[in-house]
Amino acid sequence: MGWDSLAVEGPMARNVADIALMLSVISGADDRSPLSFPVDPRSFLAAIEKPEIRALRIAWSPDLGLTPVDRDVQTVTAGAAKRFTELGCSVERAEPDFTSLREIIHVTRALGMVSLHADQLEKWRDQMNPDLVWNIEQGFPLSAQQVGEVEKKRTMLYHRVRQFFEKYDLLLTPTVAVPPFPVEIPYPREINGRPMANYTDWFILTYAISVTGMPAISVPCGFTPEGLPVGLQIVARRLGETMVLRAAAAFETLAPWKDYRPTLAA
Repeated sequence: MGWDSLAVEGPMARNVADIALMLSVISGADDRSPLSFPVDPRSFLAAIEKPEIRALRIAWSPDLGLTPVDRDVQTVTAGAAKRFTELGCSVERAEPDFTSLREIIHVTRALGMVSLHADQLEKWRDQMNPDLVWNIEQGFPLSAQQVGEVEKKRTMLYHRVRQFFEKYDLLLTPTVAVPPFPVEIPYPREINGRPMANYTDWFILTYAISVTGMPAISVPCGFTPEGLPVGLQIVARRLGETMVLRAAAAFETLAPWKDYRPTLAA
């Protein structure tokens, strides 16, 4: 969908320099993408050459006030957030007000799933992922009034987050609320003993940022006692991709993940 404001074709690579290089190639204005806009690709590469982030004001949130987070994930990411003080930043606990987020996700996601996949239901329902079928069917009863109200709430949420970034340069969170889980499990049914409402809850910390349109990157930041990798999400204000890259590159110099070694529990 040309005007989809939720999904992003983002680069994935083994280090921040490669992310910056790939982003410099895939970003920019293109008539085939009506939401695209001009950028200077050189700015992404310049951001990671000598990544200085001294004196940045950083907010750290273990959960965005939205979800329980696995205790080991929270411990690892909290430790990573504290390390930004070694880079000369100030770090404090804070998060934007994400009131109405779940309603916004429910309506916008269901509407998108209907647009993208509803025409496949009649022929392929039995072979489709049950969670996808459920999400498509959540869209059928939506009224124009519900969609309109959620668009207004999403706009209000955007402005609350925008105003939050008038005080802070970056927001740090866990990337997801749980460590990696077995591929045979569709999604975690509970976190710290608390049942999850549906299959989107375990990645709601990234979804919350996608809804607002703010740029973000996920970087490795350590391992659980079982040796499972943990990611740290770094978020900046609107159009702050260079800030995100610079912060990620600075953290990489402080804690290069190529040197990480998982410490396994006895």
